[in-house]
Amino acid sequence: MRPLAPATVLLGIILISGCAASAPTPTPTPTHSATPTPTPSTETQAQLPDEQAQTEPQLVEKQTNTMVNLYSQVVCSNLTERPDLDLNAAVDKMLSTYATEGLSAQSREELAHRVLEESAAKSCPDQVERVTEGLSE
Repeated sequence: MRPLAPATVLLGIILISGCAASAPTPTPTPTHSATPTPTPSTETQAQLPDEQAQTEPQLVEKQTNTMVNLYSQVVCSNLTERPDLDLNAAVDKMLSTYATEGLSAQSREELAHRVLEESAAKSCPDQVERVTEGLSE
C-alpha cells in the first residue's frame, strides 16, 4: 500500500526524535458539497499516472511533497524542542527501522533528508541552517 509508506517514514522520524506525543494531531472536519463530485471518465483515468509506472525519482518527489505538506509543523516542533538532536543519527535509525516500499536505500535516505530540509524551509526557517549543517556532517 503506497499511501502508508510516506506516513511510515515521517512517523519514524517523529518517533526517533522522542517528541511524538507533544504535538497535537489535527482532526479532519468533513465537508459537504451541494454538487456531486464528478468521477473521472475512462479517458481521464487513462491519463492518471499509475504508481507502479512512476520512476523512483517521481515516487521520492511525490512522497516528499505529501509528507512535507502533512507534517512540516510536527517536524519543526520536534526540531525546536530537541536542539541537541543528531539529525543524521535520527535518519539512520529511521532508515534501519522503517522500510519504504518501492525505494532503494539511496532514495529512502534522500527522501528523509528532503523531508527535513523542506519542512524546515516551509514551517521553521530559523531551523534551515541547523538542518543543512546537521545533515551534511
